[in-house]
Amino acid sequence: MLELDTLSVNNIHDGVGVDFLTVLSGGTVEYADLVENSNDLIQVVGFDGRMIYVNRMWQETLGYSRDDLEGLNFFHLLHEDFHCDCHQRIQRLMAGESVPRFEVEYKTRDGHKIIAEGSIALYLEDGEPCGIQGVFRDISARKKAEKALLSSEERFRTIFESSVAGIAMLAPDGHFLQANPAFCQFLGYTFKELRQMKITDVTHPDDIEQTLNRRNIAQANRSRAIVCEKRYLRKDGSVFWAQLSSTWFFDDEGQPIYTVPVIQDITRRKEAEERIRELAYYDSLTGLPNRSLFNDRLEQTMAQVRRRNGEFALMFLDLDRFKGVNDTLGHAVGDAMLCEAARRLSACLRGNDTVARLGGDEFVIILADYKDDANLPKIAEKILREMSRPFDLGVREVFGSTSVGIALYPNDGENPADLLRRADMAMYAAKDNGGNTFQFYSAEMNARAVSRMDMEASMRRSLDNEEFFIEYQPQIDLVTNKVAGVEALLRWQHPQLGVIPPTEFIPLAEETNLILPLGEWVLRKVFEQCVCWQEQGYLPFRVGVNVSGRQFVQPDFVEMVCTLLDETGADPELLEFEITESVVMKDVDAAVITLQHLKELGINMAIDDFGTGYSSLSCLKHLPLNRLKIDKSFIVDLQHNADDRAIVEATIAMAKRLDLDVTVEGVETEGQYGFVRKRDCDVVQGFYFSKPLSATAVADNWLNKAS
Repeated sequence: MLELDTLSVNNIHDGVGVDFLTVLSGGTVEYADLVENSNDLIQVVGFDGRMIYVNRMWQETLGYSRDDLEGLNFFHLLHEDFHCDCHQRIQRLMAGESVPRFEVEYKTRDGHKIIAEGSIALYLEDGEPCGIQGVFRDISARKKAEKALLSSEERFRTIFESSVAGIAMLAPDGHFLQANPAFCQFLGYTFKELRQMKITDVTHPDDIEQTLNRRNIAQANRSRAIVCEKRYLRKDGSVFWAQLSSTWFFDDEGQPIYTVPVIQDITRRKEAEERIRELAYYDSLTGLPNRSLFNDRLEQTMAQVRRRNGEFALMFLDLDRFKGVNDTLGHAVGDAMLCEAARRLSACLRGNDTVARLGGDEFVIILADYKDDANLPKIAEKILREMSRPFDLGVREVFGSTSVGIALYPNDGENPADLLRRADMAMYAAKDNGGNTFQFYSAEMNARAVSRMDMEASMRRSLDNEEFFIEYQPQIDLVTNKVAGVEALLRWQHPQLGVIPPTEFIPLAEETNLILPLGEWVLRKVFEQCVCWQEQGYLPFRVGVNVSGRQFVQPDFVEMVCTLLDETGADPELLEFEITESVVMKDVDAAVITLQHLKELGINMAIDDFGTGYSSLSCLKHLPLNRLKIDKSFIVDLQHNADDRAIVEATIAMAKRLDLDVTVEGVETEGQYGFVRKRDCDVVQGFYFSKPLSATAVADNWLNKAS
């Protein structure tokens, strides 16, 4: 067939083709066999439609023998559905033009329709055109398949467009490729709007992590289908519950091509389930978990903590003198006070803590993952402050207080009943001490609380005794490979305990307001050191210093900085203040004013530990900043965590768009250094280059003097 295809396709052009009759009668045997035994339908037809020659395949396909040729006319063999442009094609051939390939519909001897595709050329006798010769191939099966496919696609399109279920098509990265009307209606977006979005843009924030995890698992395991329930956010911000069935499609190499999620509205069902759950597990007065749900959560918390050999705290609370409120003002006022108490307690806690009402004026709190025992007194004191504020109950203002007992698992009880009983005993001990206080059940916890107070006293003495000191960690410019600056880091040389890391004493200093004199001492020392380095002739470089949140929001902070600059003679353009993004976001308007004042002094501003807070990009772009410092928590597992790599890359790209320099903290390995160096980062800092050093060691080992 290769030879015949070459003969028929390559030689039939410009209106003149190979003379098949000459090939058959006078040509070589090989060519004659090729024509006669070809799998193509080959025919020679006179201008009047007279059949001059057909090959074997033509005869077998249309059902006619060679003896039938004399009585056949080509035009009678064409199917009645076919409209022939034969005359026009012949004119083009006679004019020396070529005729593109076209389709012909034949009618077989038994009345069936055959669709063939091919090309034609002039048939010549003695150099004069006498007819048309053509080579065609039967494409009936292909056309039937195409028709079936088209019909199938039309049926699918009808189902897709008219389905009451929401159907979409997503790219592997979650971008919308298609969405039917039901999907758009469920979410309140037009398809044009969805085309600019990802599935995570319409996913409830609490379900985004699970959505990404399911996608990663499906891609890694080449899972075909996922069925689950999840929440979406409509365009108007309302929550939409859906039953999701998602099917993944992969290419031959196992790479994801797209996924098709199908969603159905189950919002009413979920609301009904939630209502039933509330009736069974929540207190009808306050809306808090009731005793039944509390017991269940206490057992769950205990089981989880036991598996990881951890600990958690249980608080037992009782409103002081609540009976007098009920007796004198009535139960309606008492109920209002209980509801307000429930709101205040809930506001004091995190989302993963549990506060429940056991009955009457008794409340219990499960504190999970409180990180450090020193946090427990702070939480208890916060609760006491909130509960001692006056209660505005309409009829009159009522002053109350609370007694709190605290028990720890597993030290104070290894089962729910024992732990609850001992927390209750501690609460009564607090009442015995006059109320409006808290009491730990164990003597060990009391000892820790005393130790915390001792540390506070030690800090105050240490500040007076100059037991604090400052080290400086070099920051390396990735373009010049030279020191771009240093970061000042506070240390505490305790006379008995040795060097205490800032993670242990800074939070306590923040809480006790000792951070204010301590922060001023740090700024003065850093300013003085800057002047010292300048006088020693070292090239100008940036000196970064951390500013605490409590210090930053002080009304006289900028004034204090100006005073220190005047007293020390430090050059403000060599300074860079580092503040955390959470500090800025607490009061953006006030932060912008303070930052602008500092910027006007010539001081550079940097956001420290970027990525660990909750800053808004819309706010970030309006802040007068010079630099973002990417937190080391995203660097430590950089080579093994794709999410961390993506976050670092995105942060660097975003900073560049905002015309901000980028410093990456915590670079400790060659791999981490190589990654950030290739991502257009400006400055790196970490043990890969140097640990924090004394001012003298920094000067001796890292700084260059002006020539």
